[in-house]
Amino acid sequence: MSFWNKPRTWLIVGVVFLALLLVQQFWQWEIERVEVPSDHFLVRIHLWGEDLGEDEIIAPDEQHKGVMEDVFKEGRYFLNPLIWDYQIRPATIVPPGRFLVLTRKFGKPIPPERVARGEILAGPGERGIVPEIKGPGKYYINPYAYDVAEYDAVPIRAGQVGVRTLLWGKDPRQLKRGVGDNFYVVKEGYRGVQEKPLQPETYYPNPYVERIIPIDTRTHEVLFTDIDFPSPDGFHLNPHIKVVYRVLPEKAPILFVALSSDGVLHQADATEKEKSENEILQKLILPLIKGYVRLEGSKYDARDFITQKANADDQVAVNPLEKLQQALTKKVKPPCEELGVVIESLSIGRMDLSKELRELAQQISQREQARLAREKNQELIEQYKQDQKLKAAEALQKQNEEVVQANTRLKVQQTKANQMKEVEEAKLKVELKSAEIRLQAARDRAKAILNKGKNEAEVIAAQNESEVAGLRTAIQGFSSPDHFAHYQIIARIGPALREIFASDNSEFARLFSVYLTPSTALPAASAPKNKEPAVAKSLDPK
Repeated sequence: MSFWNKPRTWLIVGVVFLALLLVQQFWQWEIERVEVPSDHFLVRIHLWGEDLGEDEIIAPDEQHKGVMEDVFKEGRYFLNPLIWDYQIRPATIVPPGRFLVLTRKFGKPIPPERVARGEILAGPGERGIVPEIKGPGKYYINPYAYDVAEYDAVPIRAGQVGVRTLLWGKDPRQLKRGVGDNFYVVKEGYRGVQEKPLQPETYYPNPYVERIIPIDTRTHEVLFTDIDFPSPDGFHLNPHIKVVYRVLPEKAPILFVALSSDGVLHQADATEKEKSENEILQKLILPLIKGYVRLEGSKYDARDFITQKANADDQVAVNPLEKLQQALTKKVKPPCEELGVVIESLSIGRMDLSKELRELAQQISQREQARLAREKNQELIEQYKQDQKLKAAEALQKQNEEVVQANTRLKVQQTKANQMKEVEEAKLKVELKSAEIRLQAARDRAKAILNKGKNEAEVIAAQNESEVAGLRTAIQGFSSPDHFAHYQIIARIGPALREIFASDNSEFARLFSVYLTPSTALPAASAPKNKEPAVAKSLDPK
């Protein structure tokens, strides 16, 4: 019997196979198994293979030993500890409003000629700063392959524009500029401040590639109280000047280049400290106002700003403060607007008066009050004269009005009398005409009644004649009117008597036998045999 045909041999083989299977499962699930939890990743390190070069820190493939570039995300993996080492690192979570900038640690160096041109960003496969950024989200970044820096996003809100400065791009010296082109800004794609501002949005600028500065374009209102100028008559005047201004969105880049300090344009102006740091106020608006307010304000004496003058020709009041305000607006607006700032309004309020100016104002006020009182008294005298003339004219006018009213009333009464007379005459004529019509109608009705009576009498006579003729014809059938009467009575009570009499031979019937027996006294010539029953039948009420 051969070795493989023995049952013991197969038993040993089965036991060995089962032992190897158990060892393999134990090795895989207890030794090789690696669990990567949520929001973590796994970095593999190859333990065998060729050594890396002096400048290399990432293994290009599994034939080299070292850290592998690609990482494994959350999940279950099996790594042979004899071949692989590993590290579990937390994932990088970028919240909203933040972003990441990566610096690649491996790859080829940037060529020297590109570095000489100022190109500091790495291209594909090169060591250096990666131009693309990582916005909000979760990322699995190999810490051996990349350095990570986190920055805040730049929100451009409503009422703002963004000024973009490219740090990496074409050389601006290659631009061909024409007459009227601004040399402070450049076209898109060239290094420098871009001429086109950015619209409201949230931006994630790579700080090695570009910078974005928000510029407020809303309306600002600021009050200057520290501006003073001397007057020709030796007083120092201190007007309060209120300026309402805003930045033109399309000229924000030019304004930023011209006025910003250290790449920042301060625009806050709520406090005195903020006003002192505001470049728009300190470098543009305030110097222009101070210069022109001294030039224009020195044309008027101090008393001109305290009182108002009157033009002798047209008596129109002229306020020197208003003239100064108009002159300042005319002088200050054009240069500000040329640089990108619109002066919407410039107004001069009250002035801070010194002791000398207050005394001067008091003297001028007293003299003005005396002048006004004198003018008022003169006006009262003229008013009294005018009142006297007015009273006389009113009395005469009242008298004339009463005469006119009396004449008017007389004419009205005469007109009313004539109208009443005409109305009464017309009324009488109408009544007369109506009476005549009613008389004629009465005559017509009497005539109609008379004709009707005659007609009715004729009808009644005709009816009576007809009834008498019928009766006469009926009586002619009998021998005498008495017989006709007897017949009528018997014809009416005959039906009732038939029910009463039981027999024609009863005692009660004999009482009426005379009336029930037909008469035989009529002559034969005047009463035919068959004539009477026909008449009786015709007179029967049934």
